[in-house]
Amino acid sequence: GVVNPAALVFDCDGTLVDTMGPFYVADLQTCEEFGMTMTLTQFYDLAGVPIREIFAILAKEQNVQPDLDAMAARCKELADALMKDGPNLIEPVIEIARHAHSKGVPIAVASSGVKPTVTGHLRGHGVLDMFQAVVTCEDVKQGKPAPDLYLLAAEKLGVDPTRCVAYEDAELGMESARRAGMTVVDVRDIEGVPDPRKDR
Repeated sequence: GVVNPAALVFDCDGTLVDTMGPFYVADLQTCEEFGMTMTLTQFYDLAGVPIREIFAILAKEQNVQPDLDAMAARCKELADALMKDGPNLIEPVIEIARHAHSKGVPIAVASSGVKPTVTGHLRGHGVLDMFQAVVTCEDVKQGKPAPDLYLLAAEKLGVDPTRCVAYEDAELGMESARRAGMTVVDVRDIEGVPDPRKDR
């Protein structure tokens, strides 16, 4: 690990906010409406991949050709409705961010989500202002597992990525952070963090 990290970078969904449950419901219902299926295992294996891309992968596997833009739009509509009051914060991880912030350690968010959703969730809980940078899928050419999101977050904070610690809950996200040269913490191992692996 890094002693005295220069900065901390957090994933959002499943790391800072507990969106995975509602997202699964929205993804599953969307698939069913478009004549497709999605298992919980597929959902977690593809966690961190942009939603349109997830539907494209499943459609290919299931030999169907749905309107992917319509699916992505419908899924967003369902997810927004499910989370109109906002998802809950994952307190043990937010606590780490708060502590770093209070010590003057720069912190950022690197998320595969879309900016309005990510900033909306964090703003809704009054924690958005802690983060010096919020990097989302619109900001980079390649999402996770490519390192781009994490590299850009480090760049925006003005720190060397190898001196950063990343907090993640998904395999693809961890790979992304490692490829950026960061030390990675799997938040599912932190006391009090929901760990979907236990539900499988």
